[in-house]
Amino acid sequence: SFKNAINPNTETFRQFPKFVKDNLDPKKNKKVAMFCTGGIRCEKSTAYLIEQGFEEVYHLKGGVLKYLEEVPKDDTLWQGECFVFDNRVSVNHDLEKGSYEQCYACRYPITAAEMQSEHYQKGVSCPRCIDKVTDQQRQRFAEREKQILLAKQRGEEHIGGDMSALIKKRHDEKIALKNKDRAKMMG
Repeated sequence: SFKNAINPNTETFRQFPKFVKDNLDPKKNKKVAMFCTGGIRCEKSTAYLIEQGFEEVYHLKGGVLKYLEEVPKDDTLWQGECFVFDNRVSVNHDLEKGSYEQCYACRYPITAAEMQSEHYQKGVSCPRCIDKVTDQQRQRFAEREKQILLAKQRGEEHIGGDMSALIKKRHDEKIALKNKDRAKMMG
């Protein structure tokens, strides 16, 4: 996140209006600046805040991912990793896979420490969802994990498998194109 940023602790956009109502006042909070992963939710949030009477509303165009792509690492104000909505789970400033993994039962990011928990079973449960997953779901998730492992042993990609190689290839192509454009501008 950015230093001094206020986390609204919302899980869905539908919760944002309540956060605004309970925590912000257009008379006191004259200027509001927002950011999100890719910029889409900020577009919606900006429109909502203006509709609610906030006069100066700003957002990070293109989101944090665009910021990380364009701002050199030495000049960044971003702290930590950015959560993304693909198999990388989180990315560092270089847009490379971060340190988080995903619990495939509840889809929440999990740390290495959480993966050491007795409640963590890869693909089946984590400390966050252990009490929320039914026995039937646990069996289904365990079977899915088994099928993923079997496909891997056969040298095959499981349906819905890891997209990280494709994502890395696209990222590398994007960086190469960006460097080519910079070289044209410089010379």
